[in-house]
Amino acid sequence: MSGIKLSNIFKSYSGIPAVRSLSLEVKDGEFLTLLGPSGCGKTTTLRMIAGLEDADKGEIVVGNTVFYSSLKGVYIPPEKRKLGFIFQSYALWPHMTVRKNIALGLEQQGLGREDIEKRIEEVLVKVQLEGLGERYPSELSGGQQQRVAVARMVAMEPEIFLMDEPLSNLDAMLRIDMRTELKRLHHELKATTVYVTHDQNEALTLSDRIAVMNKGEIKQIGSPEEIYTKPDDLFVARFVGSPRINILQGTIEKGTVRVLKGRFNTNTQIKYKNDSVFATIRPEDVRINQRKTEGWLEAKVYSVLPAGSETLVYLKYNDSSITVKMNGFSSLKEDDLVWFYPDPAKMNFYSTETEKLIK
Repeated sequence: MSGIKLSNIFKSYSGIPAVRSLSLEVKDGEFLTLLGPSGCGKTTTLRMIAGLEDADKGEIVVGNTVFYSSLKGVYIPPEKRKLGFIFQSYALWPHMTVRKNIALGLEQQGLGREDIEKRIEEVLVKVQLEGLGERYPSELSGGQQQRVAVARMVAMEPEIFLMDEPLSNLDAMLRIDMRTELKRLHHELKATTVYVTHDQNEALTLSDRIAVMNKGEIKQIGSPEEIYTKPDDLFVARFVGSPRINILQGTIEKGTVRVLKGRFNTNTQIKYKNDSVFATIRPEDVRINQRKTEGWLEAKVYSVLPAGSETLVYLKYNDSSITVKMNGFSSLKEDDLVWFYPDPAKMNFYSTETEKLIK
């Protein structure tokens, strides 16, 4: 297996930058996700690794092999890169059976019939499609078709797995099932994987590390926990997490941050040149009580959205909106009076000028 190193990659279309000076290192055997909104450059980055798009400049190295270098004049075509690629559309041949779809690439590799059959049987078991080898794609569910695409890639035994939003065409329950299968498959194969998605839940559940992208740049790289609990800037804080993070205006009084028009003292001491900051807190870190509680703030319930395992409660506090995530169902109703407490230990603080985390 091999790691991947991208150095100062640039790519533009008709003079409009799609990827700007991107540098990234994917460790050997790592599952790294490129996460970001549509048009941020994540798919373009993936396609440049695969050789399906040409970079304008920079360098791409896989293991000890230079795949592309503008300075050295090196370019290896995609068919010689020995990479596995799963597209958003599964790209299965509709007139071929599952077995034939998997075998096609192996035949092009020059494997013998016996080896091909053995490898097909092995991968069908890995993706839980045993007994379905003679079916055609039209006879399979969306989840099964996606497994065929995975099986085809795994059977080729590539050095690198590249996946471009492979679960986006599946319904919600199938997506969860396939995340489970992909994570287990990565655990078993330990293949270096680069995965593209705009779905932050996919990124958080699947990845060893996440690279959050926006406007062709990487905004933050870190573990799912780091990305979620310590976003480097407000873009990452807003983009990662469902429901959206609460962003509060804060003022610094005698070195202590106060939020919600100074009504709530966080007791957090920070050194910062300005007298105002942004404070963020996740909805699950805001506590709520139907009884008056000392030190807590009174608010009115604006809306209640039960979702089985959790309930989202939207509060109005003066002119501020606060989102609270509670476990299970709640008896709260619209216009109820409640008291809430944003846990200061779970807050992060950001510059009002740069929107960067104040560390």
